[in-house]
Amino acid sequence: MECPLLQARAAPTLFGNEIDGNVGEVVRTPNQVVYFWPSLTDPEKTLLRDAFWQIQRRTCLRFEEQEYKPWFHADRWDAARPYILVRKSKKYAAYSEGTVESTVGRTILYVSEASFNMNSYNHSRGAIMDQLVRFMGLKREIYRPDAPSYIQPIGAGQTLSRAPQFHAAQLEWPFDPESITVPLWARDIYTLTEYCPARNSADIGAGQRVGLLTRWDTIKLNSMYCPGQIVADADPHRGPCVVPRQKDLDEFRRRAWAYKRLHNNWN
Repeated sequence: MECPLLQARAAPTLFGNEIDGNVGEVVRTPNQVVYFWPSLTDPEKTLLRDAFWQIQRRTCLRFEEQEYKPWFHADRWDAARPYILVRKSKKYAAYSEGTVESTVGRTILYVSEASFNMNSYNHSRGAIMDQLVRFMGLKREIYRPDAPSYIQPIGAGQTLSRAPQFHAAQLEWPFDPESITVPLWARDIYTLTEYCPARNSADIGAGQRVGLLTRWDTIKLNSMYCPGQIVADADPHRGPCVVPRQKDLDEFRRRAWAYKRLHNNWN
């Protein structure tokens, strides 16, 4: 007799140009020219710069910050240099793209104000990095088509709110419960299934909590923008759910044997 699984649930999102929009193709370049809106404070700019640096040091993505210039300045009318204007939003992370006077591409990236006011610096950096990588095309791992095999809600009656279209390069690599795209609060309402024995439920959302890309975040982003920079030992069959850390090896073996005995009893 098989144990029934609850239907997976993901965080609700808004329709339109929200960061989790239903776009499955990468339409950006790995190099982005960035201006900060003048209302951003120095601590907020520091967080943004740190988030940029953490992404840049492990991927081929580049965020080229420019000194703020008013809209009529010549540098903001260079057709060969489309740019991002970073602002705060009191409601949610979103973006608005367009061409100014049919001349230069401009994207206004709204970073949620709440992300600057987390309980710790690392949490804030992680929340901002999450919004940046999703703006660049990475989707939340908990929305993946195969996510219900590895992660389930703790409570009953939850449903998957939506399934954005993933870029094929992201789905070529395994599910990652620690991804920077998994929300800080996810471990409070989700648990890992028996198909993810190499990680603990406490590891859910670890990347965003510490404000760092995971190894698999790096591989997925580089697969999308610079496939030649993927590490040689990256194996899609040896993801975080099946390969334990050295310190967790004994616990992994215990779980594997327990699952094997349970499976044999069902049969």
